[in-house]
Amino acid sequence: MNDKDKYIVDIAREKVYQNQYDDYHETFAKWRTAENNPYGYSFVHDTREHTYVDGEGYYHKSAEAAEKSALSKCLGLLGITLLIMTLLDAVSGLVFYEVFQDPAVDEIYFSQVHVHKDVSPLMALFFGGMSLVKNLVGLWIFLHFTKIPTKVAIPMPKGSKMLKSGLFLMLTIMVFGRVCNFIINFFLGWMHIDSVYALGIHNPDNYMTDVIYLVFNCVLVSIVSEILFRGAILQTFRQFGDTYAMLVSCVAFSLTCYDISTLGFAVLCSTALGLYTIKTGSLKTPVLMRIVTSVTSYMLACLTMDNATSGRLIEVCLCMFITSVSAFVFARLMCNGKWSFKIYNDPSQLTNGSKIRMLFTNTYTAITMVMVLGMYFLMVRFI
Repeated sequence: MNDKDKYIVDIAREKVYQNQYDDYHETFAKWRTAENNPYGYSFVHDTREHTYVDGEGYYHKSAEAAEKSALSKCLGLLGITLLIMTLLDAVSGLVFYEVFQDPAVDEIYFSQVHVHKDVSPLMALFFGGMSLVKNLVGLWIFLHFTKIPTKVAIPMPKGSKMLKSGLFLMLTIMVFGRVCNFIINFFLGWMHIDSVYALGIHNPDNYMTDVIYLVFNCVLVSIVSEILFRGAILQTFRQFGDTYAMLVSCVAFSLTCYDISTLGFAVLCSTALGLYTIKTGSLKTPVLMRIVTSVTSYMLACLTMDNATSGRLIEVCLCMFITSVSAFVFARLMCNGKWSFKIYNDPSQLTNGSKIRMLFTNTYTAITMVMVLGMYFLMVRFI
């Protein structure tokens, strides 16, 4: 190392991303340091340089200011993306109301879990198509404006591990979510408030409806959604620290859930998906986790909708089986010392408190949160 080099601070090129390959680091650093890229946090400084400011003394260039500027831009774009996605959901609801006279075609309420709707394959196709378009639009907006390279936004390195433990963890979270959903709806019923019991279009008299829903909402939407939230969004925010990137992707994903009874599941689900994205350095495991959980949850909901009494009993038995198997798997992993992971090398010039405040006080993210809060009230029914 030259004497001059030891005085140079290059934050973008010195950053090491956990469980990522060299090509990822080089591509990310090149994107971050590109000229006229407001979404990249880059700071290069010779520590020997300083400027004298009259009345304040010597002033050193600040990496904190560079990070704050980039973070503000990234949060603004995220807020706009989520705002547009929320508006698309609102438009979708209006279209369903005008065409099918039902804005809540995919929502099965707790008091009506035994009621079947006459849902046609066309309705399932239209709903699945709208859900897919919403996520594709959000993904396009984020990728188009950030111009983040595909290698970084969609990490799929050859030879990356596929961790089966992620599947068991997600299924356990799904079971926990369904139990909490039942308990929350039970207590809301005491207050004469009807809330959503399950999401999913189902028609026991036309299996094509169910197949279309499975293909679009449980597979295609799951893939595109993971590329957006655990891919483009999480990877973009990793420059501000992996812990913060997980938090941002978790909040963003949760804002696409408009029902209070499923909010806890959305938060836990997103946290697990973000953890495995960083743990494996790839989207392979999170995508598979999301698909398996979506399909399993949908099938359990269909069982209950087909027969509210025996269906719930079968659901309870299956949930107990999933929990037992998962407990056995994780017990073995912990005994073998294979279940351990922590985020390291998570530096940032800003404090976590200031970054979190920026997330919740950004104009566009705040507007989105207000809109989602309004959606919560629209989803509630009084009985």
